[in-house]
Amino acid sequence: MVTSRLAVPGALLLVGLLWGSSFPLIAVAAPTFGAVGTTHGRLIVAALALALIAASTRATWQAVGRQFPSFLILAALNVAGPLTLVATAIIGLNSSMASILNATTPMFSVLIAGLWLRQRITWRKLLGVVIGITGVWVLVGGAPLQMDSRAMMAVGASLIAAMLYALGGVYTRKAFRATSPMALALGQQLAAAALLLPVTAIAPPPEPISSGPLIAVVVLGLGATAGGYLIYFWIISQAGPVAASAVTLLVPISASTIGVLWLGEPVTSGLVVGLVIILAGVGLLMDFTRPQLDQKVAVTEPADGD
Repeated sequence: MVTSRLAVPGALLLVGLLWGSSFPLIAVAAPTFGAVGTTHGRLIVAALALALIAASTRATWQAVGRQFPSFLILAALNVAGPLTLVATAIIGLNSSMASILNATTPMFSVLIAGLWLRQRITWRKLLGVVIGITGVWVLVGGAPLQMDSRAMMAVGASLIAAMLYALGGVYTRKAFRATSPMALALGQQLAAAALLLPVTAIAPPPEPISSGPLIAVVVLGLGATAGGYLIYFWIISQAGPVAASAVTLLVPISASTIGVLWLGEPVTSGLVVGLVIILAGVGLLMDFTRPQLDQKVAVTEPADGD
């Protein structure tokens, strides 16, 4: 049916917009809340929202409780660690550059899957990694900012975040093959919010909290975090992880566009050329013609308490 054919592409576009908008929103919130406070705030909002949605769904809560130790590992790799690093990077760079660097995640995924899952690394994928690394070099070399030690540390934070996302994706495939999208989203956010409690206690917000940054954190939690991850896990359940990875191509485009139009971030040739080269490398890493062997592997558990 037309609706079913359009559902997954439409969901991908929505996730790309939600996750892309998170970068400029972090740029608004992080100077006030700090990197840790921004991340923890959005995770708490997301966890509360998802808990309300799943309040009467016994199977979801049972799945979260049964796998909570695994969710702690997933949360560290997939949200608490990388989101804090991304917020740190945005403070040192800007949302456009941070989002483009974040698009290197599939390059790390190829290498990690090759080492961990013993997946064969083809010449095409190896070429994609090399092209992507070239794009990072062009992006950093043509940055519209002074690339001092602080900026280079921010670049490193972005790349480490991308590596953690890749580890989280591989770990999800190994540890949560029979977990519903709702349980994945809820368990991940609850575990991440718990992990950051002691960190927030020793890293309070550096500035007095005002309405603008507070609204940004709430929107981050409801949209990019709760809504974005729930839809993303649904895409994996319907079309498999290969199709879901296409969101990587959409996020830096939407993030850069919003950053330029809303925050007035500068556009340079290095930014544009670096974006194009990195996305070209990522495109080579994605083989959308391969059979969807992983299709629907993540939704064998009922999500509605039946």
